[in-house]
Amino acid sequence: MDPNPLSEGQLLADVADLRERFSHTQTLYREVAALLFFRYGITPTANKLYQLVRKGSMSAPAEALQAFWQDLREKSRVRLDLADIPEELQTLTGELLGKIWRQALEQSRLELQAYQSQADERVQQAQQQAQEAAKTLQAEQQARQASEQALARQQQQVQDLREELAALGQDLRHAALRQEELENEKAAVQQELRRQSEQFTQDLGQLQKSMELTEERAQASERRALLEIDKERSVQARLRQQLEQTEQAQREQRRQSEAEQRALQEQLQAMRQNLGQEQGERRAMQAALDFSNGLAREMQTELQLTRTRCALLEREKEDLHDHVLALRAKLEQIQAERPVRLKRRPIRNAGETD
Repeated sequence: MDPNPLSEGQLLADVADLRERFSHTQTLYREVAALLFFRYGITPTANKLYQLVRKGSMSAPAEALQAFWQDLREKSRVRLDLADIPEELQTLTGELLGKIWRQALEQSRLELQAYQSQADERVQQAQQQAQEAAKTLQAEQQARQASEQALARQQQQVQDLREELAALGQDLRHAALRQEELENEKAAVQQELRRQSEQFTQDLGQLQKSMELTEERAQASERRALLEIDKERSVQARLRQQLEQTEQAQREQRRQSEAEQRALQEQLQAMRQNLGQEQGERRAMQAALDFSNGLAREMQTELQLTRTRCALLEREKEDLHDHVLALRAKLEQIQAERPVRLKRRPIRNAGETD
């Protein structure tokens, strides 16, 4: 609502003080808008700002007023970004705190407006009573001039009216004192609103610092966990490489054993063919045949030993495979015990590329 005549002069004095403190046009308009809204309970408009400041173009108060409302909306909006609180709960909590703050401001403005309305009504009543008393006094004076016979009675009535006027003047002084008290209460309420606003801003700053510290600690924990996971991956890659080398050596030994076995079989087959062709010389070659048979038995024994070694290598391969599976299970257990917010990366085989 518009300021009453008693506070109009104070408003102009406050605007003049702001004009001396702020030389920048936009800043001056924003400070005057805050003065109207918070101290006098007046909703600022572009025309009202320009009438009070009269500086710059007509678009300057509109731009400053838009910036003032934007800044007020930003201050009334609260956002919580804790890592352990869901996004929906953060949004609802921020909206609830902002709504409580806006309702507190609105309640304070309504109480201030009620105080001002009561003071204005009492002043108007006193002024109306004074006007009515003046009209009654004028009527009594005219009646006294019209009738000399009722002069004594009219003089008594005038005296009574004077006493009533004095009482009305006393009431008017009381109303002025009450208005001054209301002005003091209004100033106290405005000061309390500013203190609560500053305290609310400080609490928000401390909350934001606490959230930033929590986020930094979470990021450090995540980096340490990722380093441990990379270390486990390196160990797994080395084990996988050793397993592949072992498998390659087993395959090479198997190929060598099969080649030796084929060579022995070919030699035995050649001996048998030569033996069939040289039936007539069997007796002469009997000693050579016995030697060949003994050599064949030794070769078969060597072949059996080779097969045994291959079986042992297969067993070692299975043991290495079981060891690799155990390491993978241990790595998955370590990854499962990490904080839930850590970003898990898939474990790739040593042969895969990025």
